[in-house]
Amino acid sequence: MIFKTRVEHLENILNEIENSNLYEYPHIDFILVKEINGKDYYAAGVSDKINPHEAFLFRPKARSKSIPIQNIRYDKQKCRDLFDECIEGYVLQQMQKGYKIIYMSIGFHITLWEFIDNFYHSIEYFDDGLIYYMSFCYEIGLTSTFLSHYSCGYFPDFIHDFLDEVTFESSKELAETIIESNNRMITSLELRNELCYKIIDGRTEDEERS
Repeated sequence: MIFKTRVEHLENILNEIENSNLYEYPHIDFILVKEINGKDYYAAGVSDKINPHEAFLFRPKARSKSIPIQNIRYDKQKCRDLFDECIEGYVLQQMQKGYKIIYMSIGFHITLWEFIDNFYHSIEYFDDGLIYYMSFCYEIGLTSTFLSHYSCGYFPDFIHDFLDEVTFESSKELAETIIESNNRMITSLELRNELCYKIIDGRTEDEERS
């Protein structure tokens, strides 16, 4: 997502939140968006700056625009069986459905990694959403070391766990290695062909002299 588009999305959802007059001191925890039939559908986590325990899911195009996070329910029974119903699981569910991240606070990244850590053995149920999220973390340079420092705890390196050691950087390095090897091979063949040509051409000249 290019920066201009991200800024436009931020302006759109912030205007929606302000115009709703639903929150006195809103703090944005995350913003997700999905384009459906040419329209942007947003889902935003909003907590109160004065009382962070008061938190809501804001969806401007939904029938109920604002839902207390304790009332959030998963779409599928399987998710209800596997995971605690909470805002972190909801966000992974939405990313599984194709929603993209516009913004996410460091605090929410930490709680999301905690959710992944707590449900590690079942978390691959959100496989597509999880891969997208870890790819996003990798792209913005968000690491387990960084989050462990700011959470005063410890997180495993989920990025390499779930990306299976294949990252954009490693893929780029692999491609560069292949290109370099191919260039060396081409150069070697060119030199060999040139040498063969000189040998054959030299023999022809000697035969002509004799």
